[in-house]
Amino acid sequence: MPPKFLLSDTDVYEIISNNRYKVEEVSKHCSRCIDGRYENSADLPALTIPGADIGDLAVLYGSAEQFAFEIDYDKALTTLQELIGLENFSWHTDEHGDNRLQGSGCGHITQLRKDPKDYSLTNEQLEILSKQMSKAQKKGGKETTLMGDHLEGAVLIIKGNYGVLPQFNLQTDKGTRLVQLFIFHQSLVDARHKIWAKKLFEKGAVKLFEKLDDEYLYEALCATTEDHLFETAKRLAKDLPIFDVSFKDDGNFSVEPRGFV
Repeated sequence: MPPKFLLSDTDVYEIISNNRYKVEEVSKHCSRCIDGRYENSADLPALTIPGADIGDLAVLYGSAEQFAFEIDYDKALTTLQELIGLENFSWHTDEHGDNRLQGSGCGHITQLRKDPKDYSLTNEQLEILSKQMSKAQKKGGKETTLMGDHLEGAVLIIKGNYGVLPQFNLQTDKGTRLVQLFIFHQSLVDARHKIWAKKLFEKGAVKLFEKLDDEYLYEALCATTEDHLFETAKRLAKDLPIFDVSFKDDGNFSVEPRGFV
């Protein structure tokens, strides 16, 4: 694997200036993983979360363990698929992996399996995720195969109604260099979790303590998402710079360094 090329705030600003795109209403709840190896394309989902939709189910299951509530796992899967469309339910493998959870090429899912307790998950829940992935495959879920080495040079935390394509040919003092970004879209993930929490509560997919409601569930999802994101970041994006990116409605944006993973 090539050595890491750390991106500066100036580099990140240039990349975003050329790679930003407005979120489309029709696809705003569709997801991809935070992985930087997705090929740039016009229909690439702007919502980015570790592990894509399989990873989001893992967030819910980890929340149940951490905040002590019960889950109907079949209804949990169904409510998410209804929200995004069965054909859009997504995850990824890579050229070296297969399409089972046990051998998934997704680095985030690999870390879940390696240390489930660090993600507040049980082995039983990992088995459920594996079965749900197989079920989604049979029903036409969207699996993407990612190719090549990881070339990510920064982690972006995005807010606003714009997405960022993950790959860019950056001009450096040593010539043109292909660089990639780990991207987490805070605003879109939060918006989806708000709606999903309400659906989970209304359809009885979760059983909370008395007087707790979907707002409590939403807060639990937010907290666990952050835990999962940074647990995987410190494993797969160690020593990379983190930048907060805030978009205005007109596409203008700011880039603020947060530090390093």
